Amino acid sequence: MNSAALANHYRQIRRDLNEVRKYILAAVLIFVAGNILAILIPSLGERVISAFLGYFKTFENKNVLELVVAIFLRNAFSAFLAILFGFLFGLLPVFGAVFNGIAVGAILNLNPLNFFKIIPHGLFELPAMFITWGLGIWCAGGLFHSPPISFRIKRSLNIYLSIIVPLLIIAAIVEVLGIKILFGI
Repeated sequence: MNSAALANHYRQIRRDLNEVRKYILAAVLIFVAGNILAILIPSLGERVISAFLGYFKTFENKNVLELVVAIFLRNAFSAFLAILFGFLFGLLPVFGAVFNGIAVGAILNLNPLNFFKIIPHGLFELPAMFITWGLGIWCAGGLFHSPPISFRIKRSLNIYLSIIVPLLIIAAIVEVLGIKILFGI
């Protein structure tokens, strides 16, 4: 791809993201609602944290590269599914935003200073996921409005490959390095 084609590609992505911005904002608000739920119903947050801790036990005895790949693949796969299955009335992306919002809210509810532990990788992962969830909700709109869902999914997967995947790679690297530094694993 030459530089003119690349510039045109990213101009189209910028236009698509502009069109989807209200859906991305909706995803952010749903995530924040999950944060609030975790604070208002601590037992809900505890169950989500328990599920995450069980998941993280599967990473024991993995080296740095294996951890980066495992975390990236988990996030990339969930992002892909949130976009692809957004046509199910947006349920999967909404569920992802709420669930992750509850997890972050529960972590912060345990200790507000945990914010400083999760923010480094969150700087990359959260924008990627907000965009993902927004795209999934936007794709659901293709069931009822123009442009059709096939067009929306095609554009969303373009953004996924061009923006979301690179952000998730960086987030996985930062997350693993953070785990190594904070917990000496």
